[in-house]
Amino acid sequence: MSIKEIKKISESPPRYFGGKARYMWQRVVPVLNKQLSVNDLDRTLIESLCVNYQIFRDSYDSIKENGTQYFTENGLIKSNTAVADIDRASKNIKAACDSLGMTPKSRSELLSLVDDEDEEEIDWTSKFGGGG
Repeated sequence: MSIKEIKKISESPPRYFGGKARYMWQRVVPVLNKQLSVNDLDRTLIESLCVNYQIFRDSYDSIKENGTQYFTENGLIKSNTAVADIDRASKNIKAACDSLGMTPKSRSELLSLVDDEDEEEIDWTSKFGGGG
């Protein structure tokens, strides 16, 4: 099976997605299908992006409602675990976006690969006399 035979990712979110993960899928997949070379092999990575977005947003809502710290029944101050959840989800979102070419840095790296290929082609041509 060639890369061209691998189907594009469906713009319909997985049935088991709800809420914010579903929203992110509907927002991201059409852009990825149109602008980047993604296909069904990237599905798990895109699912991870969407799930981590939901974790990020749900954790943020928890912090808005309960704060970054709270008092226990014994009067101790405890950290809201949503703070760590946001940190982890943010890192996972960034990693998925980097892998999918969705950050300025990853796009520039992809473009530099194309530039390098062009330079290599010129080098090969000059090595063999440049044809003429």
